[in-house]
Amino acid sequence: MIYALATTSSIMFALATALQHRSAQKADHSKAMRPSLLFSLALDPMWLLGLGADIVGIFFQFAALIKGSVLVVQAILAIGLVFSLFFSAVLHNIRLKYSELVLSGLIVLALIGFLMFGTPPRLIDRSALSSWIILAVGTASVTTAVWMFARNSGTLRRTSALAIAAGILHGFTVSLSKVVSQNFAALGIYHLLVDPHTWILLAMGAADILVIQSAFQAGPLRISLPIISVVEPLIAFLISVTVLHESLAMSLLDKAIAGVCLALMMVGVWGLARVSTEENLV
Repeated sequence: MIYALATTSSIMFALATALQHRSAQKADHSKAMRPSLLFSLALDPMWLLGLGADIVGIFFQFAALIKGSVLVVQAILAIGLVFSLFFSAVLHNIRLKYSELVLSGLIVLALIGFLMFGTPPRLIDRSALSSWIILAVGTASVTTAVWMFARNSGTLRRTSALAIAAGILHGFTVSLSKVVSQNFAALGIYHLLVDPHTWILLAMGAADILVIQSAFQAGPLRISLPIISVVEPLIAFLISVTVLHESLAMSLLDKAIAGVCLALMMVGVWGLARVSTEENLV
């Protein structure tokens, strides 16, 4: 069930990316990293459709995180790039290249290997609120510093910097979603509304939306997508191990195999993002 929920979430996020990128590219560049960017994008029906897909994706992500670990759910979310590629090919009537099919197969096989050998036991979150406050402040500080750097940079540096910030925010929000989803399942809607974790997630989630749209707007997807696709899972994995105290399966051999599969998956994600966006296909 966890795998199905996370896969559905991945599909919806992929659809959102395919729908939203072109809208963001057409937006006024002077509005980058400003709330007015989102207001202007909201006038585009295609972008709103993508936003709807994002909301559905978040719902299924929350459902998967109630019982699933961040390590597993984030690994499945990483294959969203494969779904995004296929959605874009259908939307724009483009034939997929042989290299894209091969890399897609590598990513899926590596994911299967990771899930077979690296699935951690179910854990109940016991992280401290102070840890998330520190992480949120640190993430916000990095994002602000990146925005200051990106403002007066050229297209390559600006797009790369904003993509790094988007990946960091994505990784943070996915990890914090684990805490919020478990608190909701255990304590109900009232606790969700008064829980500080919820408000931190909402604030950082809003920043996440703004930064990723700014990254899409700043330059070609062949620059931003590979960076976001790799930075996001790496940050989520790091937080899951250091803050949520998750770990891979107990056997040393299983951990080694899972680590290799995870590395192959990240290589495949990077390669597919580069190949699939060389001609702005996504």
